[in-house]
Amino acid sequence: MEDFYIVRLGNLYVEKLVDGFAEQKTYSMTNYISGARIFGDDFSKKIAEEIGGKAYKINLEEAE
Repeated sequence: MEDFYIVRLGNLYVEKLVDGFAEQKTYSMTNYISGARIFGDDFSKKIAEEIGGKAYKINLEEAE
C-alpha cells in the first residue's frame, strides 16, 4: 500500500494548489482534515518547507 501525506500549518491543512502570478503557487487552506489534499512523500515535504508547515503521514487501516 502506498503512503499518503497531508500538509498542516497551525490548525489549517492544504486543500488545493492554485497557479498564481509569475509562476508562484497559491495554497488554499481548510480547517477540516477531511478537506485536506493528499500528497506523495517528496511533494508533501516540499510544500511544507515552502509554507513553514509540516507533512504528516496518514495511516490507513483496513476496516473489518
